[in-house]
Amino acid sequence: MLPSELLVAKTFKGTIKPCYLSPTPPLLDLAKSMIGIYQSSVGRKRSEIRSQLKLLEYGPHNFRLIRGLSAILDRFSEFAAESPVDPKAIRRKVFSLSMGFVPSKSMRDKIILSASKELGVPPEWIERHMWSDLEGEQTLISFTPPSPMDLLAQYNLSVTQTLLFKSKFVEFSTDGNWKRIFRSIKRLGLMYSISGTAGNYTVLVEGPISIIKMTERYGTSLAKLLPEIIASRNWWLRAQIIGRGNRLLNFELKSSDGVQFPESAPEPLTYDSSLEESFARRFASLGSRWRLLREPDPIPVLGGVMIPDFAFELKGKRVYLEIVGFWTPEYLRKKIFKLQHIREHIAGVDLIIAADSELGVSEEIPGDIITFKGEIPLKPILDRLDLREREIVTSELETVKHLQITVEGTCVNVEDLSAKHGVSKESLLRRFSSQPPEGYSLVGETLIRSDHLRKLSSLITCGSMLETLTETLKREGINDPIPLLRHLGYTIKWHGLGSAEVVKNSPKEMQS
Repeated sequence: MLPSELLVAKTFKGTIKPCYLSPTPPLLDLAKSMIGIYQSSVGRKRSEIRSQLKLLEYGPHNFRLIRGLSAILDRFSEFAAESPVDPKAIRRKVFSLSMGFVPSKSMRDKIILSASKELGVPPEWIERHMWSDLEGEQTLISFTPPSPMDLLAQYNLSVTQTLLFKSKFVEFSTDGNWKRIFRSIKRLGLMYSISGTAGNYTVLVEGPISIIKMTERYGTSLAKLLPEIIASRNWWLRAQIIGRGNRLLNFELKSSDGVQFPESAPEPLTYDSSLEESFARRFASLGSRWRLLREPDPIPVLGGVMIPDFAFELKGKRVYLEIVGFWTPEYLRKKIFKLQHIREHIAGVDLIIAADSELGVSEEIPGDIITFKGEIPLKPILDRLDLREREIVTSELETVKHLQITVEGTCVNVEDLSAKHGVSKESLLRRFSSQPPEGYSLVGETLIRSDHLRKLSSLITCGSMLETLTETLKREGINDPIPLLRHLGYTIKWHGLGSAEVVKNSPKEMQS
């Protein structure tokens, strides 16, 4: 975006449109000249660069255009204060010595000399560097030049974003790129509504002027959505703009208008709020078997889509999590309607809803919900995921019962079989615990052939040292000896740190 005072736009019969730049020879020459000024000014102060650019304002181009292009070129530049001593420290020292008032030049020189002694720097540094951190005194230390075409395209994007900053709403549609658009809308925390059918949506986004709080932050987020919209091949958008005197003006733009825009790059992944970021970090620390997805696919709902905050994925199954936090009353009403529609009319969507208890909307959402205050609790969500996992295993059991499984080898890991046949390890373990393959026994999570099990049994005697026995069993394909020892009726007796022997369970212990 550009500062609002640099926006150059035309109004006509209730409409408004920025003065877009086309790649004409005069404008390309202007862009080339300005880029050249920056390229030749590395090592010079910002104020010197501005003075040189100001000369262009007396030419045929609008001064706001020159300053707007300069603001964009600043994004390709790196400025820094070059001072061997902190300018703020100089100012604090000088002001404390002068008490804010210097009646004469001799007093001024005396204060500068005293400041230089106390700071341990030469007197000439006091005046030279006292204001060197101010914007005009900063030095251009590097510049990555854009092409003249790209500079004009960046300007067109920026003036459009600046105009939308004063919008009541923005409505748009595209012929594609919906997944990135929906994800960006969610990530940027924009308030929106969607109509239409899958792949042919019309999206209405509330504008910054409609937001009671955080207008500037919200407007910046809306500006970041624009590159995603124009990344599509065909698109249109319209907006209602608040002009001077609160006059409502209509703005329309479409891809066929031929305005040159830069190619868009995906926005980096961020969280909508610290609440979501905290939840994701705490869930990841648990080491759950469920994989947390930050940006799941949208869920179709009546007249549009809903973008859940998270999804949990396990063995091809998904459970969605939607967090109902603070929004405007109207937006909250629309969200509750979507949640009601999903739970009452869309089969196969497994949705967990966590609602801020301070909203007082729990009774309006059908079904069981999780309420929270301050932080989303992990335990009730984990309880629901554990229940879903048990249901997944139970449903798989019917499939696993009739699954033809060929087992080869002396020791076969059940996890390897589950990956091979595309079923869960837990369902296979439950099958093999009651019905192991012929000629095999289930020992822990390993199927061991009967003849090999007898051989392993002959290697174990009471009094064997665990460390020695472990190395012996590893050579026979057993990496963890504990399940095998338990299966054969042995236990471990510890004599101290790192010293243990194998002993036989008593008949009573074996019966228990």
